[in-house]
Amino acid sequence: MEATILSNCATESYRSDPEYCSHKTDYDEVYLADHLYESGNVHLQDCSNQHWLPLNQWLSKENALSNIWVGLLKMTDRLKTSTSTDNVDNIKRFQKLIDFLHYIANRASLKPFYLQMLKTALEVIPNTISPTGLYAPFISYSNIEQIDVEESGLSLSEAYSREQKKDIRKLIENCFQKDELLDSDLNVMTKSDKKQINKILMSLQNNKKLRLFLEKVERAIFLHPIKQFNVQVQYIPQQFEVESSDKHYHLQLQYMENGIKPTLLLQANKKFHQMYTGYFNKPARSVQTFNVEKESSFFSRFFPSDNQDDNSLGDISNYFKNQLKQSWNKLSPETHTQRERPTNDEMNECLMRLRQESQESWQELIKSITESNVQLFQYGLGLRITPITLVSLFQQNKKQLDLTDDQRTLLGGILVCWTLQQQLERALYLDTQGKLEDLAKELSNIPHSNWIPSEHISWLILELEMNITIREMQVKVARHMMQPNLNLDKQEVQSIVMQMNMGEGKTSVILPMLAVGLPSSSSSLIRLIVLKSLFPTNYQSLRCKLGGLINRRVFPFVCRRDLNFTNQQIQLIHSRLQNALADCDVMITTPEDILSFDLLTIDNCRQYNFATGRSMLTMQRWLKTYVRDVLDESDEILHVKYQLIYTVGTQQQVDGGAERWNTIQSVLELVKRHAADISNEFEKNVCYKPSERKSAFPQFRLQSSTPFRSLRERIVKDWLRTRNYRKDAEKNILSFVTDANVSIETVKDKFPADDIRSFLVIRGLLSSEVLLVALKKRYRVHFGANQKANYNRLMAVPYRAKDVVADRTEFGHPDLAIVLTYLSYYYSGLNDGQLTRVFDRLTTEENNPEAIYDEWIAYEET
Repeated sequence: MEATILSNCATESYRSDPEYCSHKTDYDEVYLADHLYESGNVHLQDCSNQHWLPLNQWLSKENALSNIWVGLLKMTDRLKTSTSTDNVDNIKRFQKLIDFLHYIANRASLKPFYLQMLKTALEVIPNTISPTGLYAPFISYSNIEQIDVEESGLSLSEAYSREQKKDIRKLIENCFQKDELLDSDLNVMTKSDKKQINKILMSLQNNKKLRLFLEKVERAIFLHPIKQFNVQVQYIPQQFEVESSDKHYHLQLQYMENGIKPTLLLQANKKFHQMYTGYFNKPARSVQTFNVEKESSFFSRFFPSDNQDDNSLGDISNYFKNQLKQSWNKLSPETHTQRERPTNDEMNECLMRLRQESQESWQELIKSITESNVQLFQYGLGLRITPITLVSLFQQNKKQLDLTDDQRTLLGGILVCWTLQQQLERALYLDTQGKLEDLAKELSNIPHSNWIPSEHISWLILELEMNITIREMQVKVARHMMQPNLNLDKQEVQSIVMQMNMGEGKTSVILPMLAVGLPSSSSSLIRLIVLKSLFPTNYQSLRCKLGGLINRRVFPFVCRRDLNFTNQQIQLIHSRLQNALADCDVMITTPEDILSFDLLTIDNCRQYNFATGRSMLTMQRWLKTYVRDVLDESDEILHVKYQLIYTVGTQQQVDGGAERWNTIQSVLELVKRHAADISNEFEKNVCYKPSERKSAFPQFRLQSSTPFRSLRERIVKDWLRTRNYRKDAEKNILSFVTDANVSIETVKDKFPADDIRSFLVIRGLLSSEVLLVALKKRYRVHFGANQKANYNRLMAVPYRAKDVVADRTEFGHPDLAIVLTYLSYYYSGLNDGQLTRVFDRLTTEENNPEAIYDEWIAYEET
């Protein structure tokens, strides 16, 4: 598009088939006043000083051609009269802008002739269109077709007599001709009528000025020949069809027998079909790691003085010092076994030897492949022999690379040599940089020490792709997870959970190892399940690691309620999954997407979309049969908080409605009353900060479940005191709300339905420990209100971190959501907008606003 805009091709220089090219640039003549500004509303914008970039700003509705044409005309006059040094460049920029608008004319439904008029005003007319510099006012115009009083359809009130109406119309006509408004001192009409008529008069006068200006511009432009645009050559893109490689004919290559050097083949066989023992046979020796002097100097940095007089926190310091010494003695033995580190010269010598071996082996491999098929490769009928193509096809057993066993062994030995070279290059770099600790760690990882490369070719290529050495522990973990974990009866496969420390390569190394080691075209499709917050990072990382030499597709599986899958789309997805199973592709998704697909299946069946629902159920059964799940951060993914709820039907109140809110609020009032006492009684288990005002809620958070039993007993006793029940009834209520095992039959038919509903709410808060869960959460860390402008709900929502709202997430338990909503506004208060709405409702919808307001104030006065 940019090349088309900036092209300066001659108008008559190109001829082509009229089917693909239009030479028409003399567009039909149209008039401003009769077409562009014929009727409707217009908002003229003064864009004479507006920069031409970015180009997408001219595509908005605000910059419609009817709104900016007069401003562009004013820009042409400014460019013709400007004396600035960069005026030539400004004129070229304006011409490019007009060419751009011409380029998108068909798509934007623009009349190109209006652009030709601007081009003529700039390039043909020598003088300015408006020598006086007066243009139509850049304001909003309404009903621009109305330019006189008769067309406006002005109607007067029936309160005026016929003679009065006649006089008023003459007065209005007179004001319109003189370009004036009605006098404010005129007593013939009311103020409201005069205001309305003046508004109409002003609109008519502005419309008239605009019409006169447009007619003047048309006369000035039509006195000169209209400037034409360059020819636009339409580009018809070629259509390509992707063919499957299975449809192509593959030539069978003939190989020489016994054509590979025995020495190279023997070296490759040792590396590819056997475990590796290491580069250097250095002896192991005992090394003393720490001595008494180092230990004492270490402790002196943290505990400079043991004198109790110098240290006000002596007891605490001694406690931590003793604990640290115990850890020091356990984790730091006096001696340990360590191999001698090779010198820099020894590593360079080994590296040169590996490079020479890999080069000779590569030349021998190419010779064995091409020597018997010289003509095929000369004419380009054979596969290109490059490291990328051979390595990529090596582990796939494709027909394009039907190698002999010796050739495969030689190629495998070459890959092992390359991975060993990479490790030595990393070691030499660390030695050069003086990073001796990292160097020791690098050399301690002996490649392929507990696995044979020929049995795990994908892992070998993964090492080469990622420039890493897979450690022994990573191999042990991956193998353990790949082996089926059968139960005692050896009938069912059980799940496996592995735990490793941070930084040991769970996501970066073991996850790709499982992704390439587990798939089988006949058994399983690997589905990696990751946290939603880590999905973009993990997806890009896996694509980078698996999409290169290993040549595995990594495709995401995304499902949301607003996608509205059809039956045809579900069948396409199912077909894609079946192809992924055959091609050993890797699927990556999140827990929310899996749960959403399950709920969408139920929702389609509920809405009688049986065709779509049946396809989704079939796909679910297929996934359960063939998919093998690998969960990263399984402790988070398997947490109970990962639930997904779809709302169904019309919105309804929770059971109990406003009374449920009032009951929970009364319980929180009792929590506020006993917060200080609970804090004094359980100092180590409670985080408490008293409020500055009596009416405010204190900062109160339980750090364990220990104080909750005492708090629960106090809440129940105080709550029962506010009720007028007999003692025997109180005993039944007390046992029911504090013991979750007590049946509802103890209170059923003995109390009103509203009271039983309140009992159930209290029981859920106390015996089911909903209140405990809420009081353990930290405000603005685990929960809070969503303050985003585009979020229309006021309920508390989960937080992912400090002041980071979890998008599209809500608390599933209604009572927990209500409690946390109360606590959110207790801690934060109401903002100005919320407070304004509160007072508006108080004054407009409540019967006795003064009494309610006095009740609010009384909380602070008591």
